[in-house]
Amino acid sequence: MRKAKKKTGSRKKKPAATKENQSPVLKERLEAEFAQAVKSAKTYVGNPQRLQSLFQEAAKQAASMPKDPFAETWPYFQAMLRLIRAYSEGKYRDVPESTLVVIVAAIIYVVNPLDVIPDALPALGFLDDATVLALAVRRARQALDDFMTWETAAS
Repeated sequence: MRKAKKKTGSRKKKPAATKENQSPVLKERLEAEFAQAVKSAKTYVGNPQRLQSLFQEAAKQAASMPKDPFAETWPYFQAMLRLIRAYSEGKYRDVPESTLVVIVAAIIYVVNPLDVIPDALPALGFLDDATVLALAVRRARQALDDFMTWETAAS
């Protein structure tokens, strides 16, 4: 009887483990693509014109993106865009450079239509983008919350 319970318990745990580790190859590729976006993001941070251009491109693309894959990260994605705009305009600079690089890298990744899972693939195309955004939100949540507080106070 105990063996049956253990098997049932292990079956319940297996799907969760495979869901988190869906594909090691896909995860490696996603990490490599994001690392490339981070390298690129470093060149944007000191260039307000490039940041403004990135903001415009990302805002235009966000207007036609499905929100469902992003779930609770969608408001943070919007905050990232506003932060980039405010930073590029010199209105808001109270963000660590390393955090800004992570935010810019996430936006660069999302804007790239030919990332790990091409955005044109129905139902799957934005899952990698959502994963990257969730990662960036985890790393930059405090800075984003501080920025949103600043926005509210500045209004």
